Amino acid sequence: MTAEELSAQVAAAVTEVARLLLREGVHVNRTSLSVLATLRDGPRRITDLADREYISQPGMTTLVSRLEDEGWVERRPDPNDGRAVLVAITRAGSRMLDSAIAARTDVLRLRIEPLGPKERQALAKAVEALRYLTRDPSAYRDPAE
Repeated sequence: MTAEELSAQVAAAVTEVARLLLREGVHVNRTSLSVLATLRDGPRRITDLADREYISQPGMTTLVSRLEDEGWVERRPDPNDGRAVLVAITRAGSRMLDSAIAARTDVLRLRIEPLGPKERQALAKAVEALRYLTRDPSAYRDPAE
């Protein structure tokens, strides 16, 4: 199998898993969950969140407003810049994120439990390979090249 064929298959499989999680477990979009997970590390400016999620600042502003309407985030003045606002996760946002992570885990657990040892081992190796793919390419290139 060529690298191009394998790339297409990996992308399709990741998409299928994401759709499964949305359909059966986590009913909050990926970007919202990612923003909430980022905010667990501390408050951020909307521009920082937009850059991190690769969306426009107006798009992030709209998303933050929706998250704020849900009670999952709050806006606070930036103590270092009176013109700026920081977005922070609320307790309700942390609880929702925990719930979403638990739901995601449960959906997958129900599908993994019936697998035999060989299938589980293959899945564990696939997870390792996927994590490898997310690293900076310079981290796994042969230094002799």
